[in-house]
This record gives sequence, C-alpha cells and structure tokens, in this order.
Amino acid sequence: MCMAAKSTKPPLARCFELPTQIYISIFNPFIILGIEGRYVSALYSAALQMKQIEQVEKHLLALQKELLKPKIVDFVETSLISSADKAKLMKEVGEQVGMPPAAINFLALVAENGRLKMLRKMITMFSAVMVSHRNEALCEVITAKPLDDSTRKTLMDALKKLTKGGKNVQLTEKIDPSIIGGMIVGIEDKHIDMSIARKVQMYTDILKQAV
Repeated sequence: MCMAAKSTKPPLARCFELPTQIYISIFNPFIILGIEGRYVSALYSAALQMKQIEQVEKHLLALQKELLKPKIVDFVETSLISSADKAKLMKEVGEQVGMPPAAINFLALVAENGRLKMLRKMITMFSAVMVSHRNEALCEVITAKPLDDSTRKTLMDALKKLTKGGKNVQLTEKIDPSIIGGMIVGIEDKHIDMSIARKVQMYTDILKQAV
C-alpha cells in the first residue's frame, strides 16, 4: 500500500502524498525523473497494488493512438475548458471504454492538475517501465532482406548474451534494402552497425583521405 494509515483516497492520489524518493524506492523499482516521472511512478505503484498493471498498459497504449487525432489534440490544448471539466470528461470516457480504476484515476488526476499536454510522454514512459517490469530487452534488427529461421535463432542466442541479467529479448525486425547486406542491431544502450553500406562508406572515407 502507498500509506500505512487508512485513507479513503484512491491509491494513485495517496502515492502523491509521499516524498518522491520514498514511493519510487519502495513502490517503484525504476528511477524516473521529472514531473512526468512522478505521475508514472504513482500510476505504476497504484496499478501494481490494485493488480491492474496489464490492463492499465493495454488501455493506455490504445489511448496513445487516440491522442494523435486532431479533435483530441484540440481538447488537450484548449484553455476554454476548465481542468475540472476535463477531468470529469476523462473519467467518463475511461468508464465508458472499460478502463480499470487505476487508469481512470490517473487520467482524471492528470487532467485535474492541468498536465494533459504531458500525457503522451507519460504513456511512453509507462511503456518503458513495463518493459523493465517484465524483465524484457527491446531489440531492433535491420536487414536488407528477411531473416531465415536459422539466422534468427543464432541472432537471438547472441543477443541474450548481450543483455544484462538474462532479460527476455523482444525482437523487432525491419527491412531496409539500402543497407545492401549485413545488419544493424540496436539493443538497450548498444548500437551495432554491421551493414555492408557502413563498410562501403568507411572504405570510401579512407580513400578520400588518401587522395
């Protein structure tokens, strides 16, 4: 729980009553800085306590797409609607689409505090927290043509050795014929360019320097 004493406030609101260092270190093992991080940490803690973490992620990811629509952008940015009215509307919409209480409380609180313009960044940060929550390592590999099963298996085995703490590798494959051959791999804080295009560029630069 976010507080030892009993409270009638929702878990998310109770998390905001604690100093940032306390609820991040106790209830959220991921260090997230800034105003957005405070909201994301509180949401993570509340959703975990209420056993709604996966449902919250699912609904927020769906909402992230909706936030790009012009009418939603206008709603978020307008100053003609009060924060209280925005909070009321966000709560009603959340209930209509079947969001879990943790997500509804989060959206209402963000709107009420006039932070809706930060919502997209908050959702992106929450997604990153969930990757760590599941002990995953996101990896993107770019190749000139699709990987065959044997190459994919060899790559996955190598990637698992690169990750910290034996994380589960979630592989995203992209095709880019312009790299000619080889591959470009990005995983966690590592970027490895083994493309033929890179080698061609490197040799070209060397030749230019020699002339």
